[in-house]
Amino acid sequence: MKSLQLFIDMWVDSRKIVDMQSEKLAQCLALAEKHLLDMEKSYERINKDLRDAYESYKLGMTDRETYLEHKKTYEQLLVRMQDNIEKQKAAVSKMAQVDLPEVTGFEMLEGQMKLQKLNKEIVDAFVAEIVVYDRERVEIKWKFRDENFKEYNDKQYKK
Repeated sequence: MKSLQLFIDMWVDSRKIVDMQSEKLAQCLALAEKHLLDMEKSYERINKDLRDAYESYKLGMTDRETYLEHKKTYEQLLVRMQDNIEKQKAAVSKMAQVDLPEVTGFEMLEGQMKLQKLNKEIVDAFVAEIVVYDRERVEIKWKFRDENFKEYNDKQYKK
């Protein structure tokens, strides 16, 4: 990770990674909010169907037993929908409060972004291949080639 940190410190505009993650998070948040809105509309439709079932009963279009069965079904659906809506609201709220550097695997220290952990996005961005020979030997093939970086890497292994 130290080698990767050196590369990031030397060459990468970490803002691009944060912007990429920010856009991805914004898309997920928009999708979650849309899903919440769809759930709320479904709740309203079920409530309307319940009122329509009552009106049909009052107008004599359906019998009491059928109305009571429909009422029970709609009320159960409404309870489940309300529970799911509350869960979705909590998920949207939590998503809206996510700290981007934490998501991207970086943390802000003294105005600089430092690598905090490897995640899929960082590995996809920098690692071409990881070869595991045994417990003692692992080779990382990077997607970049830089002599300064190679010299630093070589010095680290010669110690």
